[in-house]
This record gives sequence, C-alpha cells and structure tokens, in this order.
Amino acid sequence: MFRTDEEAGVYGPGHNSFTTAPDGTDLLVYHARGFKEIEGDPLDDSNRHTCVQPFGWKADGTPDFGRPLRWTQA
Repeated sequence: MFRTDEEAGVYGPGHNSFTTAPDGTDLLVYHARGFKEIEGDPLDDSNRHTCVQPFGWKADGTPDFGRPLRWTQA
C-alpha cells in the first residue's frame, strides 16, 4: 500500500494487512524500517518493524490510505 517515504522517515514498507480496533477504526498493519541504508538484500531485511495506522474511506467506497505516518508515530 505504501512506498518508501523519505519525508516521513519510512523505508521498505511491505506485507500489509487490515484489522479493526475495538472502537471500530479500520487499521492498516505493515512493516517498515526507520533508516535508509542497509547491508545486504532489502527484500531479506530482518530490521523492519510492525507499524499500525488508521485509514479512511473515499466517497466511492475505496480505501484512502493516505501516506505513512512519520516513523515515530506509526
């Protein structure tokens, strides 16, 4: 759902899934890392961490994921 967003400090996002919070808020769950430079294969990177953030819905019924939250917020 996301690509690297240097402004937000989010690098290598991937493997998303969805869930709902107890209050009914729709949540996007994915993994990413908070730094750009890595050694080795970026697709085999064990330094990514779980991120969770809410998302909304557009008037046409499609999801609106927006942008990834800043690394310190997600």
